Amino acid sequence: MRGASLDRDHRRIVQMIEAAEEGLRDAACGREEFLSDRRSRSVILLDLIHLTESADRLSVAFKKANSGINWKGLSELRNRGLVHEYADADHEDIWRFVREELPKLKRRLGRVSFREQE
Repeated sequence: MRGASLDRDHRRIVQMIEAAEEGLRDAACGREEFLSDRRSRSVILLDLIHLTESADRLSVAFKKANSGINWKGLSELRNRGLVHEYADADHEDIWRFVREELPKLKRRLGRVSFREQE
């Protein structure tokens, strides 16, 4: 069963990296367009939803083994700004996350450990 869990976690990490890459590519539109154009903003927010949904579905053991990533922060981003409290989302904070934190997160995801956990 552990092998199946690791396979799922691996797939989810690949999905997260792809979503991060898409978010960064879509953010090339720039801050002003993100803030002023609903369609541009929606595309980037959807990239982040995909990223945070995959993060939420990772196994607890995997998250513990890779504690250098702020899993709780990703869950909070999902719940407070992307999905449940969308109308109250602070777009400046989301833009700051995309430009400052997303590149770092993508690098960290590329270095995660997939060792079997006891």
